[in-house]
Amino acid sequence: MTDACDPDTDRYAYSRTALARLALSAELRELADRASAGVTTTHDMWARPGEMVGTALDLVHQAQEVLARAVVYERQKHTSWEAIGEQLDVKKQSAHERYKETVAEWQLALQEPHYAAPPGAAVRGLRLHEAAYAPTTAGQALDAWVREHIPAHRETDHPVTGHLPALTTAEEMVQVLDALNHLYGDARTPPDPLARARLTERKAALLDRIAVEEGRAEAAQQADEARALAVQLRIEAGESGETS
Repeated sequence: MTDACDPDTDRYAYSRTALARLALSAELRELADRASAGVTTTHDMWARPGEMVGTALDLVHQAQEVLARAVVYERQKHTSWEAIGEQLDVKKQSAHERYKETVAEWQLALQEPHYAAPPGAAVRGLRLHEAAYAPTTAGQALDAWVREHIPAHRETDHPVTGHLPALTTAEEMVQVLDALNHLYGDARTPPDPLARARLTERKAALLDRIAVEEGRAEAAQQADEARALAVQLRIEAGESGETS
């Protein structure tokens, strides 16, 4: 498992389903906080005409974001579009058309968590949901929120993070292979050797784990080959002026 304290690798220690669930939980918390803020009447005398309608509309928009995150989570669990459509009371084709871009954007964000920086910009915008990008911090905050706001879980240590689907070695390998394949997605741009090196090093570590857990000697040999390739890629990155 990778170092969950590194903001650039934190998410690699979690399954994609867990990341999607954390993003959903974060949006549900936001909806709950926004809704609860409107329960009191202490500021009603200063409200502008129609302000409560605007506040309610904001809640509708937030609920729509919750729904979109729920669809992403269900798709990450391999729930069929037919089952999702049944819950939405629409046909599977309609459900797919409505949310296919949302799901596609999630899948892209897993590989490219930041948007490309505009010319002259010093900071790149975050494409991946913040809770999925920094899941350890987000999970701790969600655990604390649940303990504070839901009496039934006041004494529960990890009401959110304690039940997330675990990351298996096989799924982690799929993530690494998907990321390597993504590097070759643009035929006009050669893959970044440093990015390849980092992924290849993760692949080697996983192969080492497979060799031990499954007693597969060929996996140990493949791990050695992957490490040798990673060294060569880092040399290439150094020759091109890049740093690790």
